[in-house]
Formats: sequence, C-alpha cells, structure tokens
Amino acid sequence: MRHRIAALDDDAAIRRLLENMLTAQGFDVRCAASIAEFEQMQRDGPADLYLIDVGLPDGSGLAVVRELRQQGAAGVILLTGRGAETDQVVGLELGADDYVVKPFRGRELIARINAVLSRRVKAPKAQSPDATNHDFDGYRVCLQARSVHAPDGTELALTGAEFDLLSAFLRRRGEVMTRDQLVHLIKGREWELHDRAVDGLVSRLRRKLPPSRDRGPYIRTIHGVGYVFKD
Repeated sequence: MRHRIAALDDDAAIRRLLENMLTAQGFDVRCAASIAEFEQMQRDGPADLYLIDVGLPDGSGLAVVRELRQQGAAGVILLTGRGAETDQVVGLELGADDYVVKPFRGRELIARINAVLSRRVKAPKAQSPDATNHDFDGYRVCLQARSVHAPDGTELALTGAEFDLLSAFLRRRGEVMTRDQLVHLIKGREWELHDRAVDGLVSRLRRKLPPSRDRGPYIRTIHGVGYVFKD
C-alpha cells in the first residue's frame, strides 16, 4: 500500500522538491501552499503523514499541527527554519513526531518519514503480544500493537514520540536517565533535540498518566540529572 503524504509549505521550490523526491520513493504526495489550500486538500481524505511548515502566509503551521493531533493518529513532521528552537519545542509539545530543519538533506527527510511511519504502523492482532506486554499499576502497554490501556480499559491517545518515551521508561524502570539517554532510547540514533523539547515531551506524557494516589507521579524529576520511572 502506498503511503499518502501531505505537505504544507509556501515555498514553491520546496513543494516541487518534496513532490519529486517523495514520488520517486513511491509515496502518494499532495502539496499545498497555504492553510486555506491545505484545508481544501484535506476534503479528499486524510494522509498517513504530514509535513508542515511553521511559517505560512495565512497563519501558523503550529495551529495546523494542533488541529491534526486532535483529529487522529497520523504522523506529523515539522519543517522549521534553522535556529527556530522555540517553534521546534512548541511543535513537539503540541504532538509533532519529529522536525526537520530547512534546508534539509533528502536522505535525512526520507529516513525520518520512514521512521515515523514505521512507529505508527500497528502489528497485526494475530500476533501474540504477551511477550511484549508491560503492566504497571493497572495500565497495560503492548509494544507490538503500540497501545496503552488505562485501568478502566480505555485506550490512551499517545503520539508516536510519547509512546516511544513511555516504552523507554518501561525498559529502564527504576533507572535514572539523562535527557541524552532518553533521546538515544527513543530515536536509536543521533537526534538534535533540545533539553526543553525533552522536558515538554515528558510533561505531555505525565498529563496522560495521572499520578497514582498512593505513590505520586510515575515519572519523577531527578534535579540536575534527568528522570526516573517509578510504578
């Protein structure tokens, strides 16, 4: 099945580059130059992954990210200017899975797209998830299905990055980890992620895992060092 990618960027040269490069990789690509054009394009159906420029002529790409995250579980990668740390941090806090700094290298963008898509594809339910289940305080986490169920049975809506962070904590539960260690466990490779972005990702996950009445928050801050998961 061809993955559908929707790109929103007001730079015509970048749109042409994205369309040519991603089509050559076998993706079904659609491009828009403005939020209004993007909204019109969305009426043809959702994409599997979105590439969203932050600076747009008729609004902020960050608002588009917020809306996409409220709508569903499609992947989102920000396209940001070099040195736009604030946009990167806010975008990740809103639920973007990754970001790429312009001007970007084609191979890097393709690698990040494939990584986000692979994290968001759930394993077939026919596979037995028992060997990869992690239980804590009534929660059940299935790594194969990439799902988290609360004690009342409801499934939590986690972004790809949030799920990867929780998985990293569960693999190293009880172990204090620095931000650099968390980035390595989440991405498995070098990733230019600022400390504030890591803190924002942890904060988002904390909000979706309310503190235990008996033991307090599951993710605890170790000042001057990093974080630890206690269940």
